[in-house]
Amino acid sequence: MMRRLHGTTALALLASLALAGCGPTQMGPDPEAFKGVDALYTAISLREPDRVDACLAMLRSLQQDGRLEEAAFDELVAMSGEAKGGDWESVQTRLARFMRGQRRGR
Repeated sequence: MMRRLHGTTALALLASLALAGCGPTQMGPDPEAFKGVDALYTAISLREPDRVDACLAMLRSLQQDGRLEEAAFDELVAMSGEAKGGDWESVQTRLARFMRGQRRGR
């Protein structure tokens, strides 16, 4: 009886994860948020800390206006800090993956 219960619980957990999705954090449907993240990607690819900071200021404004999801903003801030700490290439790759994983118009 206990094994069947554990199996059922595991199956329910797997089904809920599949339905919820395990993709990247979503930034929301605002076109300006997409443009801002694209600008951040460019700043990171050019390895220009001042541009990264300018992009983050613009993204912060969008987040405060409710046009960029807070969780996405927090993730972008963390990535930017890592990049400015010297991990430019790795962050550029992760940011590209983050951008590809966005669903527009949700």
